[in-house]
Amino acid sequence: MVTSAILPEALRDSPRFRAQLAREEADIETLENKLDRILKTCGVMVDSGKSYVQHQTLFANALWDLSSCFASDVETMSKFNRIIQAIQEMSKFQTILLDQASRTILTTVTNFVKEDIKGVWESRHLFDKISTELDGAVSRHAQTPKNKPVDIEQATVSLQATSKCFKHTALDHVYAISMIQSKQKLVILGCLLSYMQANVTYFHQGSDLCESLQPFLRKLNSDVLELQSGTKQLEKTLGERHNLVSQLDENPPIGPMQGYLFKRTTNAFKTWHRRWFLLKDNQLVYRKRTGEDSYTVMEEDLRLCTVKPAFDAERRFCFEVLSPNRSHMLQADSEANFARWIAALQQGIGAALQLSSNSSDSRELSAAGGGVNASVNEEDSSNNNRKTKIWEQLARIPGNDICCDCKSPDPRWASINLGITLCIDCSGVHRSLGVHHSKVRSLTLDAWEPEILKVMAELGNQVVNTVYEANIDSTVVIATPSCSGLIRESYIKRKWVNKDFVAPLSISPLRPKRKWSVRKLRRRAKSMEGGPKHRTVIEETRSNSCEDDQTVITEVAVLGDELNNVATSPIDGLNSDDDSTDGDDNATVDEEDISKLSPTRLLHKASKAHNIPVMCHAFALGANKLWTDPEQGNRTHLHQAIISGSVMACEYLLLNGVPINTQDITGNTPLHLATELGHTAQVCLLLKHRADQHIKNEAGVDPLDTAVQLANADIVTLLRLGRLNEEMRNAESGGDETFNDVVRDFSQLSFDTNGKVTRPGSSYGGSRF
Repeated sequence: MVTSAILPEALRDSPRFRAQLAREEADIETLENKLDRILKTCGVMVDSGKSYVQHQTLFANALWDLSSCFASDVETMSKFNRIIQAIQEMSKFQTILLDQASRTILTTVTNFVKEDIKGVWESRHLFDKISTELDGAVSRHAQTPKNKPVDIEQATVSLQATSKCFKHTALDHVYAISMIQSKQKLVILGCLLSYMQANVTYFHQGSDLCESLQPFLRKLNSDVLELQSGTKQLEKTLGERHNLVSQLDENPPIGPMQGYLFKRTTNAFKTWHRRWFLLKDNQLVYRKRTGEDSYTVMEEDLRLCTVKPAFDAERRFCFEVLSPNRSHMLQADSEANFARWIAALQQGIGAALQLSSNSSDSRELSAAGGGVNASVNEEDSSNNNRKTKIWEQLARIPGNDICCDCKSPDPRWASINLGITLCIDCSGVHRSLGVHHSKVRSLTLDAWEPEILKVMAELGNQVVNTVYEANIDSTVVIATPSCSGLIRESYIKRKWVNKDFVAPLSISPLRPKRKWSVRKLRRRAKSMEGGPKHRTVIEETRSNSCEDDQTVITEVAVLGDELNNVATSPIDGLNSDDDSTDGDDNATVDEEDISKLSPTRLLHKASKAHNIPVMCHAFALGANKLWTDPEQGNRTHLHQAIISGSVMACEYLLLNGVPINTQDITGNTPLHLATELGHTAQVCLLLKHRADQHIKNEAGVDPLDTAVQLANADIVTLLRLGRLNEEMRNAESGGDETFNDVVRDFSQLSFDTNGKVTRPGSSYGGSRF
C-alpha cells in the first residue's frame, strides 16, 4: 500500500521507491487480470440467465397453446391461466435481477478497468520515459570536461530541468497508484452490494409470489389426487372392455340403424368404397370414416324409395336402394347385417310414409276448423290435384299409357331426359344406368317444372321408340311385363346404352338430293296434318361448253318428318314454341350440303329448329355434345337453341349433358346470347341450371352489363337475384330456396314474341316455350 512516507523516496528515486513501485504495479496487474475474469464470468452468467428467461417465456407460450386443448373445460382452463401467470411473474423478476447484475457489475467494473487502471498504465509509461531522460541528463552532466565551462553550464541547466520534471512525474505516478489502491475497494464492494440487494429483492418478490400461490397449489394438489383416482377407476372399468364385443353381437344397439356398408360408385369403373351409413330424419345419409365433418345425403326422402336384395350382384350380401332419380348398390359385411339393413330400410320407408299420412290427416283436421290452416290445406290439395292432372295428361301422349320398355300398363315413372314413361321395374334398371343415361322421376310424387313438361309433351314413348326400336328383329329377346330381371336389364342396356336398335341416317333415293334441312316444329293442329318429306328446288346452271341454259331439278331432304307427324295431346296451359316458327309451319332451318350430313350436324340444325324428335334421333345416333361449329363462330348446340328462342330445346339439351358455359369465338356463352337477344325465359332457365354469369366475353362484358345496357328490367332482376343467391350460398346463409321460388314464378309467366314477360294489359299473350 503506498503511503505518504514513500513520497520523499520518490523524489530521490531511491531503490526502495523502485522496489515499492514494482510491487504495487504487480498488484494492480493482478487485480486487472482477476477483474477481467470477473467480467467474463458475469457476462456468461447474465447471457445464460437471459437465455433461461427467454426459454421460460417460450415454455409459458407453449402452455398457452396446450391450454386450448381444454377449451371446453372452464375449470381446467382457469388452472392453466393461474400457473402461466405465475411463471410469467417469475420471468419478470428474473429479468429485473439480470438487468441489475448487468448494470452494477458489468458496467461499473468495466468502467473501472478501462478508465482508472488504464490511467495507471498510461502514468507508468510517462514515468518510464522521464526516468530514461533523467538518466541521460545525469550521464551527460557527468561526462562534460571541466575545461569547458559553457558545456558544463548547459549540462547543469538540462539536468536541473529534467530532474524537476522527473520529480513531478514520479509524484503523479505515486498519486495514480494510490488512488487505484484506494478506489478498488469502493468500486468492487459497492457493485457487489448493489448486486446482493438486487438478489434480496428478487428472492423477496419470489417469496411473496409463492406465498400467494399456496392456497391455489394446495387446491391443485387435491384436484390432481382426485384425477389420479378417477384415472385408476377408468382403467379398472375399461379392463372389461373386451366383453363388449360379444355383447354387441348378441344385442345390437337401440336407436337409428347405422353402420358400415360398401357403396358402389355410378361411374364406369363401378368401384366400391366403405362408408358409415345412417338412417336419419327420413333420409339415408353417409360419411367417410375420416376427413369429413358432415354427412352426405344419399336419399333425401325415403318415401320415394324401395329396397330389394340384389341376389344377382357379383358380391355377397348386396342390396339395392331404388329412388326416382337413381339406383344405389350397397353391400353389408355379413348376412345378419344384410337382413338387418333391409329390415331397417323397409321400416324407415314405412315410417316416412306413415308420417306423411299423419301430416295429411292433421292438415285435413285443421282445414275443418277453418282459418289459415284451411287455406294451407286448399293449397296442398291444389298441388295434389295438379300432379294428378299432369300425370293423366302425360299418359294421353301416344304410347305413354304403357311402359316404354316392357309395355306394362299404367306406368307411374318417367325418364325426363329421354321423354318416356316407365313402370317401377324398368325405372329401377334406368336408375342403375346412371343419370348420364337416364334421369328418372315419379309422375305422381315429384314436382314438375314447366319446361320439363314441354319436353315430355314433344316426345312420348311412341316417338322415342320410333328411334330406339327401329331395327328390332325377331331374334331380339325383348322385355315383357313378366320377364326376369336379367332379361329386362339386358334389353334396357342394349336399347339405351349400346343403342343397338337405332336406325342409321338414310335419305330415300327419289332423286339426287344435294341438300338437307330440318323443319321447325310446333305442336298444333297444322303440324299434325303431315307435310312433304322433301321439297323440290329448281336450280339454273350454265354449261361451260355452250351458251344454252340448263335447268337441273334437285330435292332438299327434310329430316325427321316421320317423327314430327305423330299426333300428340298437348298439356293444358303449356304450348310448345307457338311463336318461334315465324308463322310458317313448313319453314326449315338453313340448308346444308348432303355431304355434311352427320348426327352431330343434325343435332346442331335440329337445335336451331327446336325440333325435339329430330334432336332425340341425333342423340341416339351418337351426336357429339361438345361439338362447336367453326362455320358459325364456334357456337354450340345450346347457342343454336338460344337463337331459336325455344326454352324447350334448351332444356332438352341441358338434360342430356350439353355444356352450359361454353364460349363461342367472341367469348359469348349461351347466357350472353340469351341476354343480348332479350330472351327472358331462356335466361331464367339457364340461371336455374346454374349458368356462370361472371364469365366475360372478349369485349370484357358479362351478361349483367349487357342487360343493363339494353335496359331489360326482367333480365337485370333475374341476374342480380342470381348473384345475390350465390353470395348467400357462399356465405352459408342459405338463399337457394328464395331464389328457386323466384325462378319458379318466372317459369310460370307468359312471354311475348320478343321473349319478354307479358304484363297485365299487354297485347301479347303467347309463350316462347
